[in-house]
Amino acid sequence: MTTHLWVISVALGVTAILNWRSVLRGDEAVERLTKPLVVLLLMALAWSLHWDGWVPGSPPLLPVLVALGCCLVGDVALLRATEVRFLVGLGAFLLGHVAYVWAILETPGVVGFPWPLLVAVPGLVLLHAGVGRDIVRHSGAQRVPVFVYQLVISALVLVAAWKGDWLLVLGCSVFVASDAVLGHDRFVHERRWAPLTVIVTYHLAQALILVSLFR
Repeated sequence: MTTHLWVISVALGVTAILNWRSVLRGDEAVERLTKPLVVLLLMALAWSLHWDGWVPGSPPLLPVLVALGCCLVGDVALLRATEVRFLVGLGAFLLGHVAYVWAILETPGVVGFPWPLLVAVPGLVLLHAGVGRDIVRHSGAQRVPVFVYQLVISALVLVAAWKGDWLLVLGCSVFVASDAVLGHDRFVHERRWAPLTVIVTYHLAQALILVSLFR
């Protein structure tokens, strides 16, 4: 691991912890600063992993940066999640998932049967039959975009599972879990632990996806 990769990784970890602390304590000023900074550091990490540790089969850097750029827009929009800003954030993250699908499709799949599909398919069915359905039912006028978003992020998990990379599937699944908690907290029932859970799992998901794509 090169020096600047170490520096970026440490900076990312420290910034993420500061962001989690700000969410836990309700420190909006620190959260507004650290939340987008985490994604910028994730973009730097993606660049560093791509150029320093590139191996045959790694995806192009462009779709990954596009995905993270969309997530950055979504993060900023959701800092004050009014109805309009929530829809902007939802659209930005939807485009981000599409870009991640693009990146994953550029990677080679495993030889043989994609066994992760045997876990991903029933897992998604159970999730949408329970939590996903409740979120859509309670989302009111935003029902259609919320449902479309659920379809797109499910497609992200299925594409990762089809490629047969368990670490990538884990990262995408954690992303789904993060969004499920966020949606349930916003539309169905608020919980005190939800905001911290959402941000921690979101950052973990992004890191797992990047490492799996460029390792």
